[in-house]
Amino acid sequence: MIKTSIGNCFDGHNQSFIYIWLSKKEQIVYVGMTNSFNGTIGRAGSHFSKKGSLRQRFIESKGYYINVTDDLLMYSFPLPQKKIYTSDEKSYREAVEYIVQKKLIISRATVTPSFDVISWVRSSPRTSNLEVIKISNKIVSDFLNQY
Repeated sequence: MIKTSIGNCFDGHNQSFIYIWLSKKEQIVYVGMTNSFNGTIGRAGSHFSKKGSLRQRFIESKGYYINVTDDLLMYSFPLPQKKIYTSDEKSYREAVEYIVQKKLIISRATVTPSFDVISWVRSSPRTSNLEVIKISNKIVSDFLNQY
């Protein structure tokens, strides 16, 4: 039996998310963002497709398929329901994603087991925005406290 709790991470209507995939056994973390109408659960479908980025990064990192992983979890972090985060323009979401990923890379040695961040992210001109920094710090703190 597999128990799956979906909650409200399926509803992406006027909502954007930062999400973090975690496998402690495989010692990997993958950071992403979405403003998909289907939320993070909807976004997960494309990650596990044949050419999905999570699937590809996992294979590149580990050398085998993600299907063998039995402890893969996804943490979803809603972003503020402001147009700068929910619109098609994604520079603010990308900035949060970038900071979260970089802070997790720095923080990975502080947890046991340590992990590799296997996602790729590009910088955004919004990374110096104080609200973006505050949101990113909260996401990293919440994730590490849950870890």
